[in-house]
Amino acid sequence: MELMSQPFSGQLGDRLIELLCSADYHTLNIAVAFAKNSGVLRIKDLLAQFRGRGGTVNVHVGVDLGGTSYEALTALLLHTDLLNVVHSERSQTFHSKIYQFTGENNGLLVVGSHNLTGGGLWTNFESSVHIPIDGEGAGEAKILKEVGVYFNELAALEASFMPITSQDEVDRLLSEGYVDKEVADRVRRASAAKKDGSKKRLFGTGTPAKLPRLTPVEEELPTPADPTPTETAAIEVEDLDQTIWFETRAMTGGSRNILDLSKRSLIESGDPSGTPFDLGEANFMRGGVEFFGLSPTATDQIANITINFEGKDYFGNTILYPEGSNANGTWRLQIKGVNSSDQKITDAFRDEGETHYLVRKVITFTKVQDDYFYMSVFPELHLRNSKRLQKFWQEMAVAGMPSFWVCFRSGTAILGVCPSERH
Repeated sequence: MELMSQPFSGQLGDRLIELLCSADYHTLNIAVAFAKNSGVLRIKDLLAQFRGRGGTVNVHVGVDLGGTSYEALTALLLHTDLLNVVHSERSQTFHSKIYQFTGENNGLLVVGSHNLTGGGLWTNFESSVHIPIDGEGAGEAKILKEVGVYFNELAALEASFMPITSQDEVDRLLSEGYVDKEVADRVRRASAAKKDGSKKRLFGTGTPAKLPRLTPVEEELPTPADPTPTETAAIEVEDLDQTIWFETRAMTGGSRNILDLSKRSLIESGDPSGTPFDLGEANFMRGGVEFFGLSPTATDQIANITINFEGKDYFGNTILYPEGSNANGTWRLQIKGVNSSDQKITDAFRDEGETHYLVRKVITFTKVQDDYFYMSVFPELHLRNSKRLQKFWQEMAVAGMPSFWVCFRSGTAILGVCPSERH
């Protein structure tokens, strides 16, 4: 038996990766309160490999306290055999954290505080007991029986236990307000935490804890023409994940799928000093292209990124600085990737029921690592709602806060801060 004290004596996410790669196990049962893309996307390929070897993955997840996102459920639906949501309408929180690996001759039971999030699996202070099952311990049969009874009791909750078997059911949870898209949830939390903006910070920044690097395989894909201008953008920076916003207009190109990325922006209000957006100039700050890891002045660079959209990875989305008659002095992101099933991301957009899905929308990209992002799309209304928070963001001081927002409006920038979140 082992006690893991994350991050001091290890990180559960690294242990899960090791166990998923092992041929010793054929079943993984998970029960967690919260799931976010920050955790799910970092293990989804291992879940796929585990299942590809004949393994079974069963996940039970709660939707309380805004801890589970629409994006995470969408990704889990694609990478599990059974996905179930547990929720009580009586303010009774589903708060379990159990990971059970079972094999022919052995197993491992992990019980602790780790949610299926980037924080829970890697960066938070967490604790868990790891109980090996090898047939030799006197209490093994008893604890295995108790775990089995627990999962059976969850399934017997009837109306408080919902099997998720299709994307329509995930979409219904979104439309009914049981889950939210991750960026929208951060906006909501920023509004709710307004009083914390002026609170004196009494503590330090903890201890370093690294997230694993992912290595999605990119494919060689053709580059479409006809780049597209974009009107406005906003950037959020957090220690764990970083998110950039774009508010689109009538985009050009056959699929209306190409975004302009600014080199730099005029500061309308706020002070970027000491932040990643500090350009060292009195009235200007860094623009959106640097979010994707490119130098705005190195215009001969070309980068290909992987975009996760609706749970699927699309490879070969190109960032470049165009020249010639179509150039307008900005970088451009061509959203034209293809997934492992040879489906184009533009076809996935059409599956959403709109010919030009990205036109007049709010598009967000959240960085998982430098070349890998997940994308969410919102109606314009969501951004209008977020504008109501601008006064709040502007009133809060950048200094000393763990995260902040930068909103680009027609070539100008407004700085404000919002609290980071951890689960």
